[in-house]
Amino acid sequence: MDIEYVTDLLLNNLKKFFFPEEWLNFDLKFSKTELFSLLLIEKKKEIIMTELAEYIHSPMSTATGIINRLVKEGYIVRERSEHDRRIVVLKLTEKGIEEIQRFKELISEYKNKVAEKLTQEEKQFLAQIASKILNILTEELVVQPDNQQDEHAVRKIEID
Repeated sequence: MDIEYVTDLLLNNLKKFFFPEEWLNFDLKFSKTELFSLLLIEKKKEIIMTELAEYIHSPMSTATGIINRLVKEGYIVRERSEHDRRIVVLKLTEKGIEEIQRFKELISEYKNKVAEKLTQEEKQFLAQIASKILNILTEELVVQPDNQQDEHAVRKIEID
């Protein structure tokens, strides 16, 4: 099986991966960036807007618009930091926690459907291949040469 065959197979079947009926609720409810934002907040428990803007590679104004929508819909709440009252942190509400849990359960169902059909050897091979693919993409797509700056990168400005 060559790489072109695998590429064609994936392209011809992407709809099955990304648009099964179960996904429609998430696809219609959240944008990709909103979903990644919710996942980040769930992982870290609380974050500040600068962290979010850096994570989603967006200017602060875009990140603020995303958070405004998620706050309005009741998935996120803004609160003052317990350590420094000047800082506003973002946290998931109970509704946000429930949505992320449903999303993770859906992912887990798909993973389990695949895993139950694979042998232990195939699971190990799949993990190795997936890891290798992610490493290659990380090296090639994320790391930029020193002389090339990302024009969309969020920059920190020191204020005295």
